[in-house]
Amino acid sequence: MQRFRKYGVSAMAAALSLSVLLAGCGGSGEKKTAEPTLGTVDWKTVKADIRFIFPGTSEAEKVLAEQFKSKMKEKYPGVNIEYMYLSWQDMEKKLSVMLASNDFPDMTMTQDVTNLVQMNGLEDLSPYIGRKGTALKKEDFLPGTLEYSMVGDSIYSIPSLANSFTLMVNEKMLNNAGMKLEELQTWADVEKAAQLMTKDGKYGYGYPLGVARFAFRGPFTAGYSNGLLLNDTSEAAKKKYLETLEHFKKLEPYQPKAHTTWGAPEAFRAFSNEEVGMTPAGTYFSANAYSINPEILKVTRAIAYPKGPSGDKAQAPVSSVGVGMFKGSKNKEVVWRLIEEWSSPEFNTTQAATINVTAVKNASLDDIVKKAEAVFPKSIDGHKRILQDMNGILAKNGVQMATIVGQPEMETIFQEQMAKYLLDKMSTEEAYQAIKDGIDKVKDKYKSK
Repeated sequence: MQRFRKYGVSAMAAALSLSVLLAGCGGSGEKKTAEPTLGTVDWKTVKADIRFIFPGTSEAEKVLAEQFKSKMKEKYPGVNIEYMYLSWQDMEKKLSVMLASNDFPDMTMTQDVTNLVQMNGLEDLSPYIGRKGTALKKEDFLPGTLEYSMVGDSIYSIPSLANSFTLMVNEKMLNNAGMKLEELQTWADVEKAAQLMTKDGKYGYGYPLGVARFAFRGPFTAGYSNGLLLNDTSEAAKKKYLETLEHFKKLEPYQPKAHTTWGAPEAFRAFSNEEVGMTPAGTYFSANAYSINPEILKVTRAIAYPKGPSGDKAQAPVSSVGVGMFKGSKNKEVVWRLIEEWSSPEFNTTQAATINVTAVKNASLDDIVKKAEAVFPKSIDGHKRILQDMNGILAKNGVQMATIVGQPEMETIFQEQMAKYLLDKMSTEEAYQAIKDGIDKVKDKYKSK
């Protein structure tokens, strides 16, 4: 049986504190990051050109990146930051080509570090975070977030945000279909709601199948609530795997035909324009949806994906988003200083206000909510409610997301077979066997390394 680690108790306490705070909060001043006394770098005269891999795709994230660049230019005039805006789904593929040709960027946003570590691309940050005088310490981060950035005892990324995958529900469409949010307890309830919401040219569900990363993520998210990790092709997990495939097959009549070509932007657009009533997404929802239709935040609720037929309870995988350093960087002291700045209360609260849930214990919750009012002015109450939902999920349903070696390759295999299956080109058993055979080959490939 697949086992998942429960999210940390301290994270739950922080989540519940934020839920209380959102009901009515006052402002507070931002704490200053302690100045490190490391090395012999003269920060007033140091010169460095820093290439920063930045996969933030929403307008809000790009604004955040440019604010950071501007502030760093004021503080360190000789340091020039150049962003390389790569989408999450293309990032590892393009980086593998760059690293193979010894074209090393300096720093990168990260989620799962496993494959970049396999490429020998990331610097172990343990010596940096462990040395005297640094502004960052291991105990600064919520439980589970730093661990997600580690391979063995090595730390390859400094967490900024806690990231969770959930189910987003248009509560207005659900209510108009005759159901309430609290009725979504099981996969059968999701299927019923999707059916009832599919009418008058609108659909109940929108699952992006056109990009491998997201074709994998939807069932990956649902699988956690069925006790299944999608790379588990053991005989013991087969029943759960078949149930997961069948769940998405049952949802297929209640999705737009175009969903087979969608990536995340198209799924966000369809949901934001109220063309679909439910979509698997997560903590990045507000940042992506607000620029399409601010009003959608007012009717959106986030829930942990409801319980599957073999699951014990609804569960939500929780990971972290952070910043890492490339081994090939020639400006490592400068990169570490920028990582410290990115992790400071000033910038971390701005990130959390723009995206969602901070991974840093001492981030001011007052500041996060105050800054969110400037980021989402037309729908701040809706965003606050989504933020409360997300933090409630973290507290009650969060489990540490597993890292999967070779996941990008598995995602492509899964997408190809899932598309055939949903288009009635194979049976459930045939789809499972094809997915199993492909995933097992990936596993064997990495075992031999």
